[in-house]
Amino acid sequence: MTAESAVMCLDLPCSISMAPALAEAAKKFLAKRYDKFLLTKFQDELMRISLTGIVAILSRNHPGVASEESVYDFVLRWAHFQYPNPEERHKILSSSLLPLVPVVRSMTNGILIDQPSCIVDFTLSRGQCSGLFPSGSIRSPPFYCGGHGFFLSAHGKMEPSNFFGLLIEKLEDKGPVRGTIDYEIEVKTRQSLEFLFLWRRTTTTDSRQALGCRIPWPSIIADNSRFFIDDKLHLRVHVKITPQP
Repeated sequence: MTAESAVMCLDLPCSISMAPALAEAAKKFLAKRYDKFLLTKFQDELMRISLTGIVAILSRNHPGVASEESVYDFVLRWAHFQYPNPEERHKILSSSLLPLVPVVRSMTNGILIDQPSCIVDFTLSRGQCSGLFPSGSIRSPPFYCGGHGFFLSAHGKMEPSNFFGLLIEKLEDKGPVRGTIDYEIEVKTRQSLEFLFLWRRTTTTDSRQALGCRIPWPSIIADNSRFFIDDKLHLRVHVKITPQP
């Protein structure tokens, strides 16, 4: 069996009597062949594999935590290669691929909708936050507002001082709306069980600068930290785009 024939087996009509058995064999073949699918030697080959094949590979191979961002980047590159239309690509990513990426499953708990303004909630476990120190990072799946794409990233840094950082970053897109962007980050605290203001900034749609805030590391990760509720850190991001007059 080859990669091409395996993908063909995955796409066989259910009416063919041997289709389920062939599909299962094809999934096993692809999972074994690409068990280290992040290796450079496989990248060109994988870019040409169809959606059903990529889903089979992702669903049966689980790289370690250190590779989660690499899996996320791979999925985005594959989607951009296969689906040049932004709307179609966003649909495929949201429905078929991002739910299979470990970093995405743990970073977000909401459906991301493209509107002129949006509010998106993210949740991180204490274990994920601890794993960011001394120099780790984790990213959310993209979310869309006014035709522009964004994602939230969390970072641990030792220099210039130990801190936990949150950044809102803009994707390389050219959304149809031009104007100002209002960003705001809120965090839920154990005392109030409500989201409280943490940071706010206004910029323009043409800016690609990542913007965000820092929290001293001891404050965020302490055993009695006010930011963790049942060992979960709850974040909320507000994005609003105001078109130019």
